[in-house]
Amino acid sequence: MSTKTLLTIALGAFMALPALAQKPIEVGYVNLADTDVFCMSRKTSLIAAAQGSSFHLNFADANNDIQKQLDAADTFIAKKVDMLVLVPVDSTGIVPAITKANAAGIPVICLGIKADSGNYTFVGSQNYDAGFMQGALFAKLLPKNGKVLYLAGTAGLSHSFDRRKGFKEALVKAGRGDVQILADMDGDYTRAKGLSITEDWLQTFPKFDAVVAANDQMALGAVEALKGAKRLAGVSVTGIDGTKDACLAVKNGEMVQTVLQNAPGQAKACLEAMQKLAAKQAVQKEILVPFESITKDNVDKYMK
Repeated sequence: MSTKTLLTIALGAFMALPALAQKPIEVGYVNLADTDVFCMSRKTSLIAAAQGSSFHLNFADANNDIQKQLDAADTFIAKKVDMLVLVPVDSTGIVPAITKANAAGIPVICLGIKADSGNYTFVGSQNYDAGFMQGALFAKLLPKNGKVLYLAGTAGLSHSFDRRKGFKEALVKAGRGDVQILADMDGDYTRAKGLSITEDWLQTFPKFDAVVAANDQMALGAVEALKGAKRLAGVSVTGIDGTKDACLAVKNGEMVQTVLQNAPGQAKACLEAMQKLAAKQAVQKEILVPFESITKDNVDKYMK
């Protein structure tokens, strides 16, 4: 057998060997709470978007506990993940995790909620804009001297503050200084608290025109309470997130608005940031996905 033939056989055998598998890029993802409908939707969207990619997603659930979130982040840092994605429970409380990741040379993405300091990339939406969209609509809907009940998000979180501020400033900008906020209570972004707080309000306030909620779960809880008391008629309810249940409530006339926070859009933007970080490319400090107001006029588009 000739040398040329042997070389051809050897080359063919080499070419037939399976390609070495690419080492996965390990990502530590610490969610705010898997019980939160929107947080879970965004997480699921990222899983779907990352399918077939070189990223291996490792998950932990903080369950609304900042210490659990810090402990989970410490575990991922100790395992030397390639990058860290955090959905902060608390904007101030999450800073030590970011600082530790920075010191270890691990890139950090804060998804949906900003941290007060540290070196990280923010991927999410401007929460002020969501509140402003609510205020802009209600400036048109509310009667003169309209009375509003406000279901706030968890106290101390930046997005809770920003959504409330946006709502109030939209009313001021529209010249609706006559609108009165009868009560403002922290519903902790949960449907159960939205329900119970609204039930209490129904006993306290014989007349009001609107319930403005900082997310859809609280808004849907308010709708449930209003329906139970047969007082939904004449009360306008709004929420934020654009969840399936909220869109259905808008379609059925039980809510007048939900403001879409785009979970697939944020997941896609997060994946693109991860890809750039993995390739050692420059990444913007803020990658923003716009909110969108959903009302009876356009809800069918979002129901598809």
